[in-house]
Amino acid sequence: MKRIQQQQIIQQLQTSKILLISGPRLAGKEEIIQEVLAELNTNTLQINAGNKKERQAIEESTETDLSASFSAYPLVVIHEAQYLSNLQQIIELVLSDTISSSILLNCSFEPMMDELLKEVLDTQKLHVRIYPPSFYELASHFGLPEEEKMLEQRLIYGNYPAVVLTPEVAEEILSHLLDTVLITDLGVTDRINKKKQLTRVLQTLSFLIGEPVSYNEVAERCDLDNETVERYVLLLEKAYVLIRIPSYSTDKRYELKKSQLIYFVDTGLRNMLINNFNPPAIRMDLDALWKNWLISERVKWNAVNNKQTTYWFWRTHTKQSIDLIEENEGHKIAYKSTWEKKKKLKFPAMFQEYYPEIPTHTLNRSTYWTFLSRK
Repeated sequence: MKRIQQQQIIQQLQTSKILLISGPRLAGKEEIIQEVLAELNTNTLQINAGNKKERQAIEESTETDLSASFSAYPLVVIHEAQYLSNLQQIIELVLSDTISSSILLNCSFEPMMDELLKEVLDTQKLHVRIYPPSFYELASHFGLPEEEKMLEQRLIYGNYPAVVLTPEVAEEILSHLLDTVLITDLGVTDRINKKKQLTRVLQTLSFLIGEPVSYNEVAERCDLDNETVERYVLLLEKAYVLIRIPSYSTDKRYELKKSQLIYFVDTGLRNMLINNFNPPAIRMDLDALWKNWLISERVKWNAVNNKQTTYWFWRTHTKQSIDLIEENEGHKIAYKSTWEKKKKLKFPAMFQEYYPEIPTHTLNRSTYWTFLSRK
């Protein structure tokens, strides 16, 4: 499957000293990188920092050793770079030309690095986020008519490449992926040694998609304290499992001001957590699942197109709501969603009174494909 960002990565590596690629494990990052390397056809050193011996060899090297070993190659690729304790040092050596090579960092978890450097990488489009294939990429590969036929399948099992290509073993793949995230990505480096409690947090959040989340409530259900729940959520966001959407407010009357919604990057992983792979026709959570899928797909689409986008939801204490407000380059659009085909929703009068300048759109099965392919 051809991924949109492949050519962008090639172009950036030809002109830049550093490129960060991040995204969920098994989302296709490795495959894209190998395709890129084959096309570049340059002498490349590849290191797997997920391997203990390889990681230790890099961490125990002096600056002189690193310079000597890396500079022999025009390009150095470090897989699972988030595990390196001296990652910041390596980046600084590359940027100062102490190491003459260009460096590609491949991360399955947001790496620890200077915040200013992160901001520079984002603004200069040197941070490429690769998620499971977007609706647009799948439609480009299989054809739009075929992908529309697969819509219910995508809602239930998600978009991870292995799931898309081998749907007959989707549940086994999702189970393995969940264990990998909980044990490998989080357990080793982030002091998470209670897999059962972390799983319970995720299961609780699975039932709350589309609803404002209270860390107090989640903590009580999971026999944890608020701070631990919040830490888990932030780590799971950095591991590209969760998406947090804050509330939109300008201090108007009745608006929720400090709430947040939490969605899953992939709906298949969410359904795995609650062991519910029932078809849409018999699901009680269909509207919430549809909303989750739309929002995660929009986040992926904007990431594919390098759009610096801000997301909010809007809700009042009287439960008037907007599912998503999206801002690009100062321009905001508000959306409400429904699974029902061709149904036009009524937008809250209070929202239209407070924010008449924000255009509103309905997302249903007749309009979603435009939403997921409009730049």
